[in-house]
Amino acid sequence: MKKGRLIKALITICFLWAAISFFYSQYQLRYGQTVYTFDIATEDLYLRDIDLVAVSPYALFTTGHFLEINGENKSFDGISYGFSLGETMILSLSQAGDPFTFPDAANGKAYSDTSNLIQDIRVRKRDSLQVEIHYTVNGEPKEIVGEIKLSDVIRPFSYSTNKVVYLQ
Repeated sequence: MKKGRLIKALITICFLWAAISFFYSQYQLRYGQTVYTFDIATEDLYLRDIDLVAVSPYALFTTGHFLEINGENKSFDGISYGFSLGETMILSLSQAGDPFTFPDAANGKAYSDTSNLIQDIRVRKRDSLQVEIHYTVNGEPKEIVGEIKLSDVIRPFSYSTNKVVYLQ
């Protein structure tokens, strides 16, 4: 009799431990990190491989990205752009002159290392990212303002290409 009760007690303890472990792992998956990945395309340039990693609960990591010419025979004279979540600027870059003529640019492609960790910022999937891009191409100044819903650019577990967001 005592052996049967001991076995039942051990099975119950193992079951409870497995249930607690399962629910804890689900909690970790839900409240871990969320990666938002996308490209931005305008009629004159691309911003490629933009990744934002929201680390729960209050931090955001931005990564570097590529700036590319969209089309042929374009000469730039200054490019600046910024991304913000609400009132918080999370990425800002300004480049005088033509960034595609510098020594570190090749084939109309320039890498910008904008890696940064921003703390004390709450990022939710329902938030929108405000994008503002200013540049001059072939002597014509352009200003592009847009909004990207983060829920539209969440990186799935498996993907082959980034979602392209067209701003005009």
